[in-house]
Amino acid sequence: MPVTTAANAAITEAQFEAQLRAAILAAFPWLPTAGLVHQKSFTFRFGKATVTVNGDAKSYALARADVLVSFQGEPLAIFELKRPGLKLTADDEEQGLSYARLLQPRPPLVVVSNGQDVRTLETDSGEPWRPASKSQAALKALITRGVLVAAGDLKRAVDRLMGSDPAIWAQAIRQATAAVQDELVGDWDEPVQPFVRGFLMPRKATHETMKLLEAGHRLITIEGGPLVGKSNVLRELTQRTNQTDAFVLLYLDADVGLNLFERVALILADALDWPLTAEEARRWLTNLSRAGGPILVLAVDHIGPDRDDLRRDLETLTTNLFGPGVRVVLAVDDTVAEQLVNQRNGRGKSAFGRRAARISLYPLDNQEFKFAQWHLAASRLTFVDGAHHSSELRAPWLLRTMAADAATSDEYQNQNLVAAMSPVPGLELIEHARQTFDVSSAPYARFRELAQSVLADSQDRSRPHELVLELLETFLVRRSTALDHLGASDLRDMIAAGLIREARSQSGENVYVIRLPELVASELAQLLSDELPALARADPSEAAAWLAGAASNLPLGDVIAAQAVIDAALRNHRLDLQLISALRARPPAQITVPPGSRATALIHGLGIVDMTHNHDGSVLMEQGGQAHVIEPDEDDRDAPVAFDDFHPYLILSHLAGHALEEAGAQTAPAPRADPDLLVAVGSVPIILRRPGGDPDISAVPVHDIGSDLSVVCHRAGIVEPITWSLVRFFGRESEAMRDQFIDFALNAAKPALLPRLDIALRKISESADTNRAAWAQQVRNNRLRPFLDQVLRDYVH
Repeated sequence: MPVTTAANAAITEAQFEAQLRAAILAAFPWLPTAGLVHQKSFTFRFGKATVTVNGDAKSYALARADVLVSFQGEPLAIFELKRPGLKLTADDEEQGLSYARLLQPRPPLVVVSNGQDVRTLETDSGEPWRPASKSQAALKALITRGVLVAAGDLKRAVDRLMGSDPAIWAQAIRQATAAVQDELVGDWDEPVQPFVRGFLMPRKATHETMKLLEAGHRLITIEGGPLVGKSNVLRELTQRTNQTDAFVLLYLDADVGLNLFERVALILADALDWPLTAEEARRWLTNLSRAGGPILVLAVDHIGPDRDDLRRDLETLTTNLFGPGVRVVLAVDDTVAEQLVNQRNGRGKSAFGRRAARISLYPLDNQEFKFAQWHLAASRLTFVDGAHHSSELRAPWLLRTMAADAATSDEYQNQNLVAAMSPVPGLELIEHARQTFDVSSAPYARFRELAQSVLADSQDRSRPHELVLELLETFLVRRSTALDHLGASDLRDMIAAGLIREARSQSGENVYVIRLPELVASELAQLLSDELPALARADPSEAAAWLAGAASNLPLGDVIAAQAVIDAALRNHRLDLQLISALRARPPAQITVPPGSRATALIHGLGIVDMTHNHDGSVLMEQGGQAHVIEPDEDDRDAPVAFDDFHPYLILSHLAGHALEEAGAQTAPAPRADPDLLVAVGSVPIILRRPGGDPDISAVPVHDIGSDLSVVCHRAGIVEPITWSLVRFFGRESEAMRDQFIDFALNAAKPALLPRLDIALRKISESADTNRAAWAQQVRNNRLRPFLDQVLRDYVH
């Protein structure tokens, strides 16, 4: 391409227009000038893509400009104008013919001119147009004949434009990616779709990826656990690259069993009607990688385990066989990433691993959660204060599910209302799943058997400890266990429907990741409720222990167990008060951790970590053959303590938020069990939350009142399920019922209950229900405050 200098580039649109008009009139001197018009911008279609060509002064200054000339309203010619002094070439002719053959309706001629020399070609044959005489009649005959282009010439036209003109192929690829991703987008009430229309959570990993691309890295991996938001990053990366001329992104879903070049060929054929073989796609990428212009970024999603074919393709794509104009961003589960970056014999890095720049993706950090809250607030979806302390809500799938529950409610349809979502995940998740999914028909009909597989795995005491820890955070099941409950064809159907995905566990076992966690949680509750009544009749204490054990082995286990109690009560038309009493008889117990005790944890960024408590109070942490000792503070050399058996009271925390009537009562209305539960659970003198998670997220400000009482500071918001249950009670009950409860609670109050009541009443005092808000403020100031002051005096003195 000729070098552009400041002198020949400095042409105004008016000057360009004058030169263009003069060249067109010179090329068609035998046509009435009034009938000749030209368009500096025209569009044509590549399959589903619509591409725009801009033949303006800027493109003319760079080498040539392409415009569409019409005569008396009919397309006449693609007119390719080169700068004066530049020779006309076969390349110029091929460019014009490619445009003309793809336009509809097709212009019969292609004209290439530099203002002095003029070549006129027939669009269908590509041969020079040589009528007996160039006249308006000859032109009319040509237009009447029509333009028939052979399929091979059409393909060659697409080949030409997709390989030589960055302005064309960039538009086409972006639209191909948009078409693929549009198929993955749904509304809030379409949970099977990976993305929500109009909602995107910004992630830091996207910014890091852009920086690495700009720095010239040719292979980048975005690695994280299942359902942590890797596909979301690729979607956001698509938006970011669309805002720059430097990069063009092609999104590829690798979860279809094709190799990389086959997948590229299939995407381009489907989106652009450009029939390619895998080898032709490979050659296209090779040529593009060395052509200059924008950089093509292949964004590859959902690489499963044991995809050696894809690893080989990616390694090839990042060798010197390809230039720097094609780069790869790969979204992959962390366990699969380890397979890719290491040699099979474990003796070092693979070629893939040596070339890859690796980015780790975890659940949302504090800043990312704030971004998510801002984006949700733009859709009138907000969280009650305290949500930022919930480790569970940092999981993108859970955030989306709770938002979907609010966004699909009848109240949300009132545009004047703002939804206030629970700061702690609760039974509304399961209620939402049951309203959304019909498990009696495909594709969800096999979720009961899938839940049976998960339950069987969770109760298998021979499981590797890595799998135990993974199942505390993600709903997954070993392939072998799933095949005990489902046929291989059922599992293939669920994979095809996007309900499960093949993965590899931290222990190296093949597993299925369940992509609708809320639905499997609902089915797990049903399974537990099937067994619970008989167990409770035989021995309520054993039933309570069994239920708490099940809760301790599952993600959202306390929510699932609480729902199981409710399901059993609904099925048997009675609440099992003996079971409730047995759960109440198991309050959290403080235990001293003796020296030599060992524990294992799954820590984001580190993986599986083994911990040993030493006699001097230090903790030895071992991971991947490396050891590190954490020394205690000088004033904290006492033996460490922990709280055990907290699941029974967490189960009760969720139950207490629902109106529970005692069946068979002789009085009307029937006695309620939930007020007593609210007081009993709310009186526990420790912070009552599910343990674990990132300490930077889950740590909350507390007040240590004396040596045996810790309470949450009201500035933390609502962080305990029992406090949220108090808010729910005050938010739904009549004033008479609320007053009755306050009398009961203050009469039997233990010190730990009072701060929880204070936080709940503070929240109700912000209610849009002015009468309820005034009641909460009055009760808090006039009735609760004196009790709180007395507690503080008693502990201080």
